[in-house]
Amino acid sequence: MSARTNLERAAESLMRYLSVVPEDLMRHTGIGEKDFVPVEPQPFEGRIFAVDGSNIEVYDLSVVKANRIRAGYVVYRGRRRERTVVTYDDLFVADRRAYVDWFREPLERLNIDIDLSGLRGSELERLSTYFRELQEYVALDAALSEAEEGDLLLYDGGFVIWKDRPFGRIVAEIIKRASERGVDLLGVSKSSSMSWGEISMPLVYHLSRLGKSLLPGRAWYVDLSGKNVHPDPQEERWQGSIYMVLFHPTGDRAFRVDIPSYMQGHAASALSKAAAFSGSSESPGYPHALFRAHHDLKLSSHDGEMSRFRVMDAMAARCHVSMRELRSAMDYHEILEIAG
Repeated sequence: MSARTNLERAAESLMRYLSVVPEDLMRHTGIGEKDFVPVEPQPFEGRIFAVDGSNIEVYDLSVVKANRIRAGYVVYRGRRRERTVVTYDDLFVADRRAYVDWFREPLERLNIDIDLSGLRGSELERLSTYFRELQEYVALDAALSEAEEGDLLLYDGGFVIWKDRPFGRIVAEIIKRASERGVDLLGVSKSSSMSWGEISMPLVYHLSRLGKSLLPGRAWYVDLSGKNVHPDPQEERWQGSIYMVLFHPTGDRAFRVDIPSYMQGHAASALSKAAAFSGSSESPGYPHALFRAHHDLKLSSHDGEMSRFRVMDAMAARCHVSMRELRSAMDYHEILEIAG
């Protein structure tokens, strides 16, 4: 018998993560049939706000990197899109030492003072990610300022992980403002590293499969509080809950949803509002407002190329830098990509 190829070995190894006996999942996690709670769609008269952001590299000079950042939100009333609001669409220059001035303006817009010294020495990509996240929080705050009591505000991302990070105070303040305004706030993650078992079994995938078998033709949610999953949602990193939610019966997968503590007692109602508008043929099972925000605010490779040309023109006009000089300063990976 011939030896297995690495491709075959990899395929067999990956199948371990996708194949599971439901009884093993329930026994190990403590999640049982009773934990899958049906979600009934609940159309409402308020508005839905969905916040997202995007980031694309423009120039990489090895020790400094320029990225174009875009953030904003879309506004829906029912199934009707009212408008898209872009709160930031500009360049950001990441430098491990000189970065504070770039962060100061968005922090002033949020009226929050943050000690940024902890960012010093961060990887350039991490700095760009932090800046994009900060601009998303500016967009969240702008949408929140417009929202009224009973409206639904959806954020593309989670809230838990930022508790102990530089902008944890900003997340806490936004949650506080949402509570004071009576706005329902949900953090919906497109991907999740939550797992279960002695190896890292993908929790979203397995719960999606289990829930669809237990409640066929229904939307549902599972509250992960007290369950044996990783990372432990009971860690004291924030005051709130983590749910897994299948927003629509036609959806292929559930989504991780972070729900602040002030919504305890009416989380199911907020999920029902989102579920009512998650059946679009463009994105079955995903809140349509978030789908639209992703596509309206996404930066394409063409956007990156156009920004690169504009920067090049500006450097030539103001600093008399030739293209040859600029190319000699660029990371050679980028030169090869441009040449290809």
